[in-house]
Amino acid sequence: MRLKNFEVEKAIADLEQAIGQYVLYRLLLNRVDPEREIYLAISDITYDEIFNEPIGEVVISDLPMQLLVVDVEKIKVKLWIPPRSGKL
Repeated sequence: MRLKNFEVEKAIADLEQAIGQYVLYRLLLNRVDPEREIYLAISDITYDEIFNEPIGEVVISDLPMQLLVVDVEKIKVKLWIPPRSGKL
């Protein structure tokens, strides 16, 4: 099932907010506890519908973040994506 246009726009806005929070938390943690790991958890549906699109692929390849893809129905981690080299 493809997202309708307004759903895509909301998903992109949610992605922007999540990335912003992730970056802010990472910056703050680097100051107080640089060894602590931080992950961005996303649902498997979000991964399938956003991260398989070009914008999601850019996020995965260019941002140095760790992603956890979670099956929200089974409440279990489906996929762990370690940070790539990252351009930021």
